[in-house]
Amino acid sequence: MNKNIFQKIINHEISSYKVAEDYDHLAFLDIYPIKIGHTLVIPKKSDKDKIFSLSEKEFLSIMSFTRKVSLGIEKIIPCNRVGIFVMGFEISHIHIHLIPMDKESDGNFSKKRIPLSEKKFQILSQKIKKYIKI
Repeated sequence: MNKNIFQKIINHEISSYKVAEDYDHLAFLDIYPIKIGHTLVIPKKSDKDKIFSLSEKEFLSIMSFTRKVSLGIEKIIPCNRVGIFVMGFEISHIHIHLIPMDKESDGNFSKKRIPLSEKKFQILSQKIKKYIKI
């Protein structure tokens, strides 16, 4: 079975800029962000790619974790709100996008991605991590 990129991140085969982790979930910065602070939240164990395929318990658990991550992002990234997007077409693994937003168009996935250096990713992930209470 081929592992997708999220499974490789979970298994530490690929590095990531983690902002939060618990036994069941992982949150890390998107390396191709549409806004600074764009974060992905994933379940560690899932063979599903549709969020509504989760059991009610799993769904409520990932949403609770996602809320905590969002509150941490808001402490570091000046924004009107953190938008939540669940699409899952590009990678066959449930994942939630959290995007700091000031206006609706900030959630446009077709726009050009923001390049960041490794150092900037590291600093940003460390700052956000400090404000997440898991």
